[in-house]
Amino acid sequence: MGCGCGKVTVVEDPERPAGSQSSASKAKVSVPKDVIEKKVTQAKKTRVLALRECGLKTLPSDATSDEASAFRTVDLTSNLLKALPESIGCWTSLQTLQCGDNALTELPPAVWQLASLQKLVLSTNKLSALPKEISMLGKVKVLQLDANCLGPQLPSDIFGSALPASLEELDLSGNGLEDVPSSVAGLDKLVRLVLSRNKIAALPQELGGLAKLQYLDAADNMLTAIPEAIIACPNLNELWLKGNPVNRLALQETPGFNEFLERRKQRLDARIDANVVGRMNLAVCGLE
Repeated sequence: MGCGCGKVTVVEDPERPAGSQSSASKAKVSVPKDVIEKKVTQAKKTRVLALRECGLKTLPSDATSDEASAFRTVDLTSNLLKALPESIGCWTSLQTLQCGDNALTELPPAVWQLASLQKLVLSTNKLSALPKEISMLGKVKVLQLDANCLGPQLPSDIFGSALPASLEELDLSGNGLEDVPSSVAGLDKLVRLVLSRNKIAALPQELGGLAKLQYLDAADNMLTAIPEAIIACPNLNELWLKGNPVNRLALQETPGFNEFLERRKQRLDARIDANVVGRMNLAVCGLE
């Protein structure tokens, strides 16, 4: 099925941000039970549950007690979790949930109850599907699903419903996807879209309707051309196509490409003026 888990190729570029690409997992050493219990007890006061790198195979039952409904942040990064319980639905005040670098194979439908959630990180897991309830999260601004097993296809409407009201960043890289779900074109507030390291042969021209889109990373796919409508996105100023059989000269002849270059120049000039440049790769869209 083109699963992306277990084999992640990281594409480095001096100018291109690393995004949410994960580094190799650290050794997951089990933390004593009493230490974990202390962390959960403390979280009920601080509203921040920090259980990163604790060797957890299951979520402590007390982490979803009635008092846990006040949690604002839950960090479960780099554990051994294969599933999250339905009881996470009690986290109604949660704003950030980080579950990257685990072994999750599914998400509970109760995820829709996380009504205050703004950031959901599920990078580097083993997700082969998403519950339809994920589309009901109407306040999520950042959704990181990179390095999972969601290919070759996701349901066309998976990012519909309430998500378009808030989603600004979506990372689907490294999933073995062959198509972009049509509902992505309805994410009107999307600013950053990462589709790299998949098996996508064509980008839907409907993405050209994303008026706020500034950053599109489609590197390392099977693209031979980019629809004119996408090049013409009014705010698009960063486009990465490295590792695709795209003809650079043909790309430069695409209507609207000169305007894209002008927006790109303005972005680079702003970085120079702000002294945050570092090394810059001036190759057009990462192509040779």
